[in-house]
Amino acid sequence: MKRWLFFVVALAVATVARAGLVLEQEVDQSGGPMPGKTKLTISISGDETRVDVGDQFSSIANAKTGEVTSLIHPQKIAMQLPKGAMDEMRKQAAKKVSKPNLKPTGRTETISGYRCEEYTGMLGGLELTYWVTKDVPDYQSIRDQIEKTSGADPLKGALGNGGDLPGLPVRTIVKSPEMGSSTMTLVSIKSEDVPASKFTVPAGYKTMAVTGGMLPVAGAH
Repeated sequence: MKRWLFFVVALAVATVARAGLVLEQEVDQSGGPMPGKTKLTISISGDETRVDVGDQFSSIANAKTGEVTSLIHPQKIAMQLPKGAMDEMRKQAAKKVSKPNLKPTGRTETISGYRCEEYTGMLGGLELTYWVTKDVPDYQSIRDQIEKTSGADPLKGALGNGGDLPGLPVRTIVKSPEMGSSTMTLVSIKSEDVPASKFTVPAGYKTMAVTGGMLPVAGAH
């Protein structure tokens, strides 16, 4: 269950990111241990990224320092990974990842106000569907910022690898025989200042250092 949640949030982060940006996504999970809908809010400012998963979990990642902190709000716990741990996880993941054989289907659809084209493919037993748009201004610069904040362009080689998709995914569908289907849809993108307080541990939270092979609840892949 934790691995699936990590995978879903990693895909969300991979979808779009740039400085001074707040985006909202909806995740609709059918099947698996946690069916239902979840709201994701992703805030970007410079090297820092925060992902809020509903009101239960948040993750704060600093691409420059390599620090990642996962916040568990009901228990008021802040779980901090040691510096360099995320880089090592990326290296290990990169060794195991191959590109899906994505192909255009010729279908088009308007999603969240964007004209999208459909691409489908397989990756490690997962059935992937991307609805991709070129209508987002400066989408290439957004992908450059993805590389800055996550350490690699997720659309070229990572979890939810989108190969060389010509644009930005607005809707991503991942189907797994074990976990069912997860659909992520971009709802809104807003360019705005993000306060520094979004990237700090709230007062009253107990800080715990994470050791061993535990994964954070969210963050860069």
